[in-house]
Amino acid sequence: MEKRAYGMSTSGENRLARHSEFLEQLNGWEVTSDCNSHRQDRPELRDCSLIIPTYSRPKEVVALLEHIAANDSSDLPGELVIVDGSPNDATEQDLKEWVNGASLRFTLKYVHSRPGLTRQKNVGIDISSGNYLFFLDDDTLPLPGYFREMRAIFSCDEERKIGAIGGSISNEMNRPVSFRWRVRMALHLVPRTEPMRYDAAGISLPKALAKPFSGTREVDIVPGGASCFRREVFSTSRFSMFFDGYSNGEDVEMSLRVGTRFRLLWSGDAQLTHNHAPGGRPPSFSRGRMDVRNRLFIRRRFWPKPPLKASIRFWADVLLLVVLDLVVFCRRPHDTFLVQHAAGLVWASVEAMLAPPLFEEPPARREYVLRGVTS
Repeated sequence: MEKRAYGMSTSGENRLARHSEFLEQLNGWEVTSDCNSHRQDRPELRDCSLIIPTYSRPKEVVALLEHIAANDSSDLPGELVIVDGSPNDATEQDLKEWVNGASLRFTLKYVHSRPGLTRQKNVGIDISSGNYLFFLDDDTLPLPGYFREMRAIFSCDEERKIGAIGGSISNEMNRPVSFRWRVRMALHLVPRTEPMRYDAAGISLPKALAKPFSGTREVDIVPGGASCFRREVFSTSRFSMFFDGYSNGEDVEMSLRVGTRFRLLWSGDAQLTHNHAPGGRPPSFSRGRMDVRNRLFIRRRFWPKPPLKASIRFWADVLLLVVLDLVVFCRRPHDTFLVQHAAGLVWASVEAMLAPPLFEEPPARREYVLRGVTS
């Protein structure tokens, strides 16, 4: 197997420096397809790019690439972009080893970025070239037809009114909900809306309550780790850097913003599985803080004057989550995860009362470029 070359080209760097002096240049490399002479092997979805943000999950990323590489050409994006926020080069080295042993049928781009899911997604938007941008979590596996189904929906949208489409995470649908959700619903702290819809109480119901379906549905939210956007969406909107770091709720906020200008759909036929990887997740205190702070930020942005009932539901729900955390902790005092989570909920509630979270979105623009590379 011929070894690929990875690195920076001096001419490429000079060219980018002349035209991109205001862009942040990121290190990375690009490997082009091996099948230029074999038309039958070329990806049919050449106007589609798949963006995979990742953080310290090299095995999951390689497994996802192997899975996608085996797709039929009719279900294969023309470009894959790995945006790595890891603090070391383990993911990059594993990817290089995989590439050296693979016969690529798509262009693969690797870029190292500062960590943060929204930043990494925005990097992927700038580095990619497709007209339709897919986003997948690094611990997902799309089922056959996933990419083809979403692209077909856009093809039928002659008026270009559809801005984004969400996929169906099959192993998270039609399942029993957790005890916490059952209590919240029994106390009517969460509204009885459809999953993927957003309520003024700052809540959307879990996908577990949705049954498998065929066709499409209108929704308010598309899942961040299983979605496809029309590129023109990003001419006026980027993922909000309010959610810098581990981004809990960034997909909700982005969906609601895009939904003010475009239709959002949920495809029942574009399916995938999500096998939650344990690594790359925040401490429980930080997660609890984000559970309140981020929810409140989204709610205030899109419902600046919510109904009184919705406000009561919001804060009663937060109080209930604190109580449930403490009750379970009392039963398992050796496990400090929940008490730390409760502390994060309380801390964020106090913060919100003293200084509600605010963030002014800057104008959408290209910010990142991949340094010149050799293929």
